[in-house]
Amino acid sequence: MAAPSPRADAGPEPGPAGFGAGSADFSSGPAGFGAGPASFGAAERELVPLDSASGLRWFQHDHPHPLGRWHHHPEIEVHLITASTGTAHVGTAVRVFEPGSLYLVGGGLPHHWVSSLRPGETVPGRDLLLQIDPLLPARLTAILPALGALEGLLDDAAHGLEFTGPTRERAASILVSMRDTTGITRFAAAMTLLSTLTTAPREDREVLDPHHASRALPRRENELFDRALHYVHAHLNGPLRMDDVARELTMSASAVSRLFTRATSVGFSRTVTRLRVTEACRLLRTTDLPVGEVCWEAGFANLSNFNRRFREETGVTPREYRGAAS
Repeated sequence: MAAPSPRADAGPEPGPAGFGAGSADFSSGPAGFGAGPASFGAAERELVPLDSASGLRWFQHDHPHPLGRWHHHPEIEVHLITASTGTAHVGTAVRVFEPGSLYLVGGGLPHHWVSSLRPGETVPGRDLLLQIDPLLPARLTAILPALGALEGLLDDAAHGLEFTGPTRERAASILVSMRDTTGITRFAAAMTLLSTLTTAPREDREVLDPHHASRALPRRENELFDRALHYVHAHLNGPLRMDDVARELTMSASAVSRLFTRATSVGFSRTVTRLRVTEACRLLRTTDLPVGEVCWEAGFANLSNFNRRFREETGVTPREYRGAAS
C-alpha cells in the first residue's frame, strides 16, 4: 500500500511532520534497527485532542516523531502502518509489522511501533490512525441497541487485535478515505470501519495479548521503560546484559529486572529473546540473508540456540517460517 501524503489539516492537532529544532540527537544503531532518538520523550499517558463534535481524531505522522514512544491512552485506536518494517509492541506481544499492517488497540493498552531505520532516516506518513472516545460506543449502543455487537469487538481490543486478509484491505481503504472528510461524513466512515472490524472472520483477526491486565505504569516507571526499550532495540544484535541497561538508566540490575517484569510480565531475558526472534522474522521475510547470517544479525550467539528459541516463540524453524512467508 502506498503511503498517503501527510496533510497539515488532517485532524484537530496534526503535530509536526517530524523532529525539528530542539529534537533529540541521532546516533547509529545496529544493522536491522538503525538509528533512533536517545529518548522518545516522557512516556506518559498521551493526551489525545479529540474533536468535541464527533468524539474522533484522524491523524497521520512521520517516523520518528515525538509521539512514537511506549505509551498508552484511554482512547480506542485503529492504527495503520503505511511504510517500513519493524517491531510492533502491543501489551506484552511483539510482532513484525510491514506496510499495510493494521491494529485495533483498546483503551489503556500500552503500545509502540519501532521501525528499522538507517541513521538519520525518516519515514513520511508512516502512522495513520483513528482515535475514538472510549465512552462513544456505549453511548451509541444506548441509543441504537443494534450497535451492541461493538461490545465484543472492544472487549477483544483490550488485548490488542491485528487484522489481516480481506478485512485488513477493506478497513485500511476506509481509514485512508477518511482523510478529506469532516463532520457526519467522517463519523459515518468511522462506524463503517468499526462494522468491518466487528464482522471480520476468525482467520482475519488475531488477539495479540490474551492475558493482558492493565499495565499502565506510573509516569516515572513508564519513562524509564521507554528508555530501556530503546536501549535494547539499539543494541539488539550484540551482547546485551541487564547490567548494561542498568548502567544506561543509572539503576540497579534488580530494579531493572522488576521494571521489566511489571511492564511486560515476562521479564528482561524473555523480552530480549522475543525481540531478537521478531527481528529474525523480519529479516527472514524482507531479505535473502542465509539463516546463519539472520542468526547473527538478530543478536543470537550461536545457531543451535537461535533455532531452539525461534521454535519456542513461533512453533516452526526459521526455514519453515521463511517458506511460509514467501
